Amino acid sequence: MWEDNEREDSPEELFQDALIGHEWVAGLLQSSIDTHKMSHAYVFSGPNGIGKSFLAHHFVMALSCLNPPPKVEGQLGFRFCGECRACRMIRDDKYPDVSVISLEWQARMESGTGSTSANANLKIDTIRSMQHEVSRAPIEAPWRVFIVEDAATMQVAAANAFLKTLEEPPARAIIILISDSDRALLPTIVSRCQVFELRSVPTETIEKALEARGADEPTARKLAALAVGRPGYALRAFFDKTHQDVDDRDEAVQEMEALLKADQAGRLAFSEELNSRWSAQGERRASVVTMLNLWLGWWRDLLLVYNGQGRYATNQDKLDTLQAQADRLHLGQIKEMLQWLTRAQSELDSNVSPRLALGDLFVNHLPRL
Repeated sequence: MWEDNEREDSPEELFQDALIGHEWVAGLLQSSIDTHKMSHAYVFSGPNGIGKSFLAHHFVMALSCLNPPPKVEGQLGFRFCGECRACRMIRDDKYPDVSVISLEWQARMESGTGSTSANANLKIDTIRSMQHEVSRAPIEAPWRVFIVEDAATMQVAAANAFLKTLEEPPARAIIILISDSDRALLPTIVSRCQVFELRSVPTETIEKALEARGADEPTARKLAALAVGRPGYALRAFFDKTHQDVDDRDEAVQEMEALLKADQAGRLAFSEELNSRWSAQGERRASVVTMLNLWLGWWRDLLLVYNGQGRYATNQDKLDTLQAQADRLHLGQIKEMLQWLTRAQSELDSNVSPRLALGDLFVNHLPRL
């Protein structure tokens, strides 16, 4: 699952890829391993594609590796060999002491498929099943680790049941919650966890990382900008030739152009469509966040083009479209849109519905072209 068939790097080099810009977190977590001062529960938060799940798996590898490399003074990051039995089995999702709980896993347990369409929330039965496993001793490793993806989707009853596990944690178990925002979790859960909020990585850092991995300068610049601070997103786009980042961009731009021309009824209908995607969880919810990130990038480019600095725009292949739109807008409209989109992004991070976060923007503040 974690391998990339187009790479010939060593396992350790490959896995360090997703830590671009997050070495500070890895350094703190590795230090806790070295000093045997791990927490019993963690929250890894940040936007989709920032690298939360990779970080969790790296942490588990560093905890479980049978032949970790020696410590190098001043070097940040995890230490694991990537080649021992534990590392290989964790990489292949086959290690008996690591369990990943997710909407997809829940769907497989319930219906035998990975479809999450009817599973918008982690249910109490799923959490109870995890609790049963948490109480068991490790089979091979010093620790049993449970990675809870989609943690913010826990139903109220499930979250309350989960809280009991945190209140009386088993001695040899570590739980990692993955969430777009720690604010989407119950405060009583967050207060019992060590929280690491993954920060957006500078575009220049992602661009240099892509170039170091073989991307030419124009490709690196474009993907780094489209990533909006998310190295995992950029790496996936570069190494997975079937990845749809450019298609995502084109679709987002088309939706924005349609909105700029739509009447009030059309804008309200699109707000409801986004609300439906958000409620569906999983990939459909992530698509709303991706769309908003791409819109922000587009309006930043509009500001650059309006000010005669189009050469610095991310979407170089769309300069004609950007210029045509900029010619029909005034500076105040562009700046106001950037402010509203930034505010909406923050509200979505806090689990506010698109209806509330974007409805007023669409109806009362979005310019008409």
